[in-house]
Amino acid sequence: MNELHDDPKVSEEDAQSNARNLRWLRRLTVTVVVLSILGVAAAVVPLPYVARLPGPTVNILGAAATKDGTEELLSITGTNPLTGEEIKNPDPSTNADSGQLRMVTVSEMGGPGRRLNVYGWIQAELTPASELVPYSKVYPNNVTREQVDNANKAQMTGSQSTAKVAALMELGWKVPATVKITGTVEGSDAQGKLREGDILQSIETPDGVLHSIETPADPFAIMRKVAPGSTLKVTVKNGEDQRTETVVSAASAGETEGSKLGIYLDAQVNLPVDIHFSLENIGGPSAGMMFSLGIIDRLSEGDMTGGKSIAGTGTMSYDGKVGAIGGIAQKMQGAKRDGASWFLAPESNCDQVIGHVPEGLRVVRVSTLHEAHEAVDAIAADRGDSLPTCEAK
Repeated sequence: MNELHDDPKVSEEDAQSNARNLRWLRRLTVTVVVLSILGVAAAVVPLPYVARLPGPTVNILGAAATKDGTEELLSITGTNPLTGEEIKNPDPSTNADSGQLRMVTVSEMGGPGRRLNVYGWIQAELTPASELVPYSKVYPNNVTREQVDNANKAQMTGSQSTAKVAALMELGWKVPATVKITGTVEGSDAQGKLREGDILQSIETPDGVLHSIETPADPFAIMRKVAPGSTLKVTVKNGEDQRTETVVSAASAGETEGSKLGIYLDAQVNLPVDIHFSLENIGGPSAGMMFSLGIIDRLSEGDMTGGKSIAGTGTMSYDGKVGAIGGIAQKMQGAKRDGASWFLAPESNCDQVIGHVPEGLRVVRVSTLHEAHEAVDAIAADRGDSLPTCEAK
């Protein structure tokens, strides 16, 4: 007859093994929990920095993808007032082998509503030419993502407007405009004398010369030649009322030439042709110079670039002045990455250019649209070696 017995007792060695396994399991569980918490924290906890990385570049002379298919990024319609001929835009499908004029951008991580986390910080650290900037030096604490986006869009719209005027004037076209005062700078001598809604008619400089205001470029070109502290006679019209005010000019922060009247202007331009850019999701003012060069290329005979890939950056004023921009080290890196051999840089950015030029990229310094135009012509004709560089400044 068989007898039933309980399971035999666990040996002391097996008990010790089970205890070790239990301790290991507990440690593994704690480790997983800690790592999970750290992973969530790395993704959620914001770091007090903004990361700037090389962004995408865009060929102004190329095609843009739209919801309706493909179209030229830059299109111009109308009649050339100098020749009387209808302007023809190239076919995007047959324009692939032409030269390139590339605008450059900076990709940003860590702005309002999209604060930088650990993963973004690691990505920035592993990206060539990236830069970490304290958040407080870039954005006020109370600014929102919507406000930043709206400001960038407004700057892009403004840069395209000035680029159109500067390009057409560089080509010798007449660009008539009504230049309206939209406000005065607080503390300036113009405050209380010139008013919102006044239309600029003329400016008399200290040498007694009366300068009529007929184009958007006129007030800027005039004031670049006037020293701070100069007394000028400014004639404006508001409705049927025309008057002349005496205004003392003031120095402009960041500018090394000329002075300012202390007024904000809005130019209501009457362009002789329609110029349209099909560009989305990019903001800021720094593509102005490249927009102007693209327009000049479109309105010039043949391929102005000579088949070369030329990138560049710089703000553009109505009178053709190329201004400084931010993130030039990242922009040069992006240009080299996307195949550019040449890079046009604002002269006022030369101190940030030196020491940051990627190998194989040749940088040319420019201070005006005319200089940039001449530089592109020289590069196209294989005379680029004679152009000025930041190192030779």
